[in-house]
Amino acid sequence: MKKENEEAASFHPLIRGIILIGFMLLLFKLLLTQDITLLIAPKMVHFIYLTLFIFLILGVLLIIRGTSNQKDHYQCECDAEHSYPNSILKSLLFYLLFILPIITGFLFANNVLNSSVAMNRTIKLGADSLVTNKTNNVKNISNSQKINSFTTNSTTTPNNQPEPLSESEYTLLKEKLLKAKMININDDQYVPMMNIIQDNLKGMIGKTVTAKGFVYREKNFIQNQIIVARFGITCCVADASVFGFMAKGDVAALPKDKWVQVTGTIGQTQYDGSAIPIINIIQISKITAPKQPYVFDVGVKIE
Repeated sequence: MKKENEEAASFHPLIRGIILIGFMLLLFKLLLTQDITLLIAPKMVHFIYLTLFIFLILGVLLIIRGTSNQKDHYQCECDAEHSYPNSILKSLLFYLLFILPIITGFLFANNVLNSSVAMNRTIKLGADSLVTNKTNNVKNISNSQKINSFTTNSTTTPNNQPEPLSESEYTLLKEKLLKAKMININDDQYVPMMNIIQDNLKGMIGKTVTAKGFVYREKNFIQNQIIVARFGITCCVADASVFGFMAKGDVAALPKDKWVQVTGTIGQTQYDGSAIPIINIIQISKITAPKQPYVFDVGVKIE
């Protein structure tokens, strides 16, 4: 029995150390391939570097403990009884809970959130929310590093996340949108533009707008209706909400999740008792998904 306890005291720290090193290597792979930004917002990446370092140190210490000849037993002095799994089957099942995510992380590509996830998330058409499931998200207004031109293309890259707009920048963006005849919804300013258009809908009717996103349909949509949708995240994909414009036109043949760029005039329609903007499609084209498919809902700085 004593010999079995000594073997367990060596075997289990060794396996746990290897598992921690495995998670460290998986995080390193995600950082190296930049796939980490498909899981978390870029502003959170520096925490991943810290986690990677901690996993490395703890993993090495556990491996050293498991491979050393030292037979001392470590006590945590918490007055609780701790024990290792007392059978091979229990040990296997326990460690598989940690090993399988590591294996799948290395073997399979990371998937971008799509319509199957959108069905269970809050859908925000303009600033209002069409709640298709349980969550009620607080309306945040997104961002841009600096308001130069709201008709330029997005400068967001997979590793960069724009800073929140200040109140004065948000006001300036609102004034520009109200004066503009043509609006290009770019990624940096996606959420504030959505909110400004919704909050000032009467003043936006008739303006030409261009937006891109993936095709999403609610179950009660008719054939000529879609949502040109984007997932917006604050910290990670777990808190993702779906933002988008309802669009109307010749879209019946478009498959769900296909990325499109839509140009049309802004109109107004009623959905679930709320007035929302709708794009009356003039032109629609299929596009490839951007490297950074998500937009960031990071709020407005209080001055």
